[in-house]
Amino acid sequence: MAKAKREALEKAGTYIESLTVVQNSKVEKDEILALAAGVLKAEVVSQKNYHTDDAFGMEIVVNVVVDTSLLEDRVKKQLQDRAHLNQLKETQEREKKLLQKVAQLEEENRKLSAKKQSTKKLKKEFQQASQKLKAVDWYNKALSLLNLNSGELTESKRVIEYLNNAIKLQPDYTDAHINRGSAYIILGQYQLAIADINQAMRLKPDDAYYLYYNRANAYSALGLYQRAIEDYNEALRQKPDDILDGSAYRSRGNAYAMLGQYQLAIEDYSKAIQLRPDHAVAYYSRGTAYSKLSHHQSAIEDYNEAIRLKPDYADAYYNRGYVYLNQGTTTIWAALMRKKRVYLETANY
Repeated sequence: MAKAKREALEKAGTYIESLTVVQNSKVEKDEILALAAGVLKAEVVSQKNYHTDDAFGMEIVVNVVVDTSLLEDRVKKQLQDRAHLNQLKETQEREKKLLQKVAQLEEENRKLSAKKQSTKKLKKEFQQASQKLKAVDWYNKALSLLNLNSGELTESKRVIEYLNNAIKLQPDYTDAHINRGSAYIILGQYQLAIADINQAMRLKPDDAYYLYYNRANAYSALGLYQRAIEDYNEALRQKPDDILDGSAYRSRGNAYAMLGQYQLAIEDYSKAIQLRPDHAVAYYSRGTAYSKLSHHQSAIEDYNEAIRLKPDYADAYYNRGYVYLNQGTTTIWAALMRKKRVYLETANY
């Protein structure tokens, strides 16, 4: 079944490869299958067993629906989410290697059977490869939901269900732990998220940028801001250019702000804006930090930019109004104090 689905997606990939958005993006050959797996759904619609005197086989029909009205938009979004695309590439490579392993075992089995030698060891290896292929299948289903319904609460529960199945079949499936941790964060189950991320770190200690970032988000949600900052620091030490388009800097800025360290927060928000100039939330957050330091004009300028980038940004309107009010009150109070001082000086004279 895994082989049949893969071959069907490879055929569908030739159509995706012809899309203008794909050609303009200069997508690599090995990314085409990953794109197909990310935006299309391959389903087994029929399966028929057959056997001959010396063999057993299955005829499988796989259906891949290509909705041209939605496809280009989905492909465009997938190309923008490089992290998700890389996950798809990795899982396709994992599946390819497992299928090659199965083919190798089948060949060895034929040779041993012809010589009437024991195939007991091969059966165990085949069972392990088969379990891992099933785990990949569950993982692909979870990735499909994450791609099409990212951040939705109801779909996150299904994602966790699928990843539970994958991890049960292959307990050391690092990427399954990583994505289950992300789904737990969406559901607000932060302790479970941290447990999964810790397990993923044990399995894959190198290049753990996303793991530190996600665990920091979980710590931050639990109010453990100092621990969150430590993890953001490690994430940004590994990737100083913050490949999440400034999100790590903005999130660390939020943690600093919650600790009342507004100047450090402003520095991080500024880095996030430098990496992504259209980051409306970063402008809003920096405006709030400026407001806390009574830098009213700077706060208003940032709120203005946040509203320009996102005209329906209700919180930015509210906070800007509050700063206008506060700025006006401060001005009136200063004027009254000046008048009072002049009056007292005149009276004393």
